Amino acid sequence: MVKNFREVFEKAKSKEPLPVVLAEAHDPAALTALLDAEEEGIAVPVLVGDAGKINSVLESIGRKFKKAEIVDSPDEKTSVEKAVELIRNGEAKILLKGKVQTGTLMKGVLDREKGLRKGSLLSDAFLFESNVEGNEKLLCITDGGINIAPDLNAKKQILLNAVEVYRRLGYEKPKVSCLSIVENVVEGHLPSEEAFKLQEMAKSGEIENCFVEGPLSLDLSISRNAAKKKGVVSDVAGEADILLCPEIVSANLLAKSTTYFANLPLGHIVMGATHPVLIPSRSDTPSAKLNSIALAVALF
Repeated sequence: MVKNFREVFEKAKSKEPLPVVLAEAHDPAALTALLDAEEEGIAVPVLVGDAGKINSVLESIGRKFKKAEIVDSPDEKTSVEKAVELIRNGEAKILLKGKVQTGTLMKGVLDREKGLRKGSLLSDAFLFESNVEGNEKLLCITDGGINIAPDLNAKKQILLNAVEVYRRLGYEKPKVSCLSIVENVVEGHLPSEEAFKLQEMAKSGEIENCFVEGPLSLDLSISRNAAKKKGVVSDVAGEADILLCPEIVSANLLAKSTTYFANLPLGHIVMGATHPVLIPSRSDTPSAKLNSIALAVALF
């Protein structure tokens, strides 16, 4: 059971390095992360974009790849199309966003004829190193990147995507907290009502291979002390691995708070496509992007 990014890297290094295609590759942070991933022996770089810009950025970084294929491309849209095509042809296994808008990248991924769809809802799983009250673990926040206002069925799919991440990381039954403002259903408050319905789906067997509880407040989800003080005893209270947020705003803000208030190591991955898709924020550091690459390799 993987508890931190050091162990994620150990799992990734136990496998053969995977070709990672970087779309619009003239992004300094993404190139630095891919240089580090190659050095760590977990990735084989494939760079798509303007060759002149890519080489210029590499020169400014002052580093070179040991071996990297550059696929020249004149613009953002073409770069995404070529990167996705490389994945579909088996020449690359992981798609990494470079200096391209997330919407443009995801449009290519979701193309019904030439994309990476497999019939599932795509969602972003944001993992960070948590150590609340000495309880060291990788904690997941979802979905702060793709689904704006998911309905009940979409929340179920987002939940299952996150559970798949943890199952691949060695968790037999990940613990999912469906977040709300309090731990009881508030009549007319949709997030609490749907959180309870997801819990009931798990109890009935409609959702499998995980513990699901909701609604739960954030403190009850991650703090054993809070659970004890409030007299809440359950499989998930104080022990959550996955925090399912009610919509994109709360998930996005919660995820970014782990970076800007606490500077915690992070990595994230889009699940639900045929291959791992990495859409790091433009403000993510090279180390965060490297963690995301390692996570994708470990899960593949």
